[in-house]
Amino acid sequence: KLMKDWINLLRCRCGGVIKIEKQDFICLNCGKKFGTADDSYFNYAEADKSTDKMSNNADSLIAKIKYFFKRYPKLFYFLAYIFGGRQVNTTAQKFVDNLGKDLVIVNLGSGTKSLRKDVINVDFFPFPTVDVVAKAEELPFKDNIIDSIVCDNVLEHIKKPEAVVTEIRRVLKPGGMVYMGVPFIIQYHSSPNDFHRWPAEGVKELMSDFEELELKIACGPTSAMTTIFAEWLAIALSFNLKFLYNTFLIFFTIVFTPLKWLDYIFSRYKTAVNIAYGFYFIGKKSR
Repeated sequence: KLMKDWINLLRCRCGGVIKIEKQDFICLNCGKKFGTADDSYFNYAEADKSTDKMSNNADSLIAKIKYFFKRYPKLFYFLAYIFGGRQVNTTAQKFVDNLGKDLVIVNLGSGTKSLRKDVINVDFFPFPTVDVVAKAEELPFKDNIIDSIVCDNVLEHIKKPEAVVTEIRRVLKPGGMVYMGVPFIIQYHSSPNDFHRWPAEGVKELMSDFEELELKIACGPTSAMTTIFAEWLAIALSFNLKFLYNTFLIFFTIVFTPLKWLDYIFSRYKTAVNIAYGFYFIGKKSR
C-alpha cells in the first residue's frame, strides 16, 4: 500500500524526495534512511512503544486501562462510544464518509482507529493500524499535496498546537478540507500529557487561517457536567487515597453515562457553548 499508493507524497526534513532503494526508504538528497519497505509503517520519528511516561500522572491507572483496550480497537471504540462524551453533530467518521473517493486523506493522531481503508493513519505511537509514525508538528508530506485531514482530539496533548495547525495548512492542497476536534470542559486525560482547552472563540482563533465552514458543539454540556461531577465525587470520597479515587471514578463514570443522552436536547441551546464538552471545526484552505 505504502509503496504503490503514496510513497510519492513523502519528503525528508531536508526537503528531499524519499524513494525506495534496495528495500530501504531513503532520502535522495541527504541519504537518511527511514526503515525498510518490509516494515508495517514508515518511521519518520522514533516510535514510542512504551507508556512509562504516564506512570506519575494523576490519571495513570485510567490511562493504562485505555492503552490496554487499544490493543483491541473494536472493543476500545465501543467502550469510548458508551462511556465517553456523547457526540451530537458531525463526527470525524461522518466527515470522512462524506468525502469522495480517490482523495488523499490523512487521519492525524489516529491511534488505533481506521476511518476508511484509503485513509493514511499518522500517529507518534506505532499502533497496528498506523501507516506513518511521525510527530504532528513535523509531517513527512510535501507541500500542497493532501486533499483532507482529520485531527480529532489530538491538539490538547501537544505542547505547541499552533505548530500542528501550521503543518496541516502546509500540506493541504488549496481548497483542501480539515476536520479539527478539540476539548473544552473536560477532565485531565494524559496521552501521555494534557496541555490545552478551547472555547468556541478559541477554536476560531486557532483555525483563523482556514475558511470556516462549520463550527459546532461536538459533545454537549451534560457530558461535561457528568464528567466533572464524577471526578469531584471521586476526589471527595477518596480521602486522598489513589485506589479509592480510581475506583469511585470508574463507578461514577458508569453511573452517570445514561444522562449524557440529554445532550441531544441541550446541545441545541445557544448557551450550551458556555460549558460544552468539546467542539469541532470544519474548514477549507482558501489559498
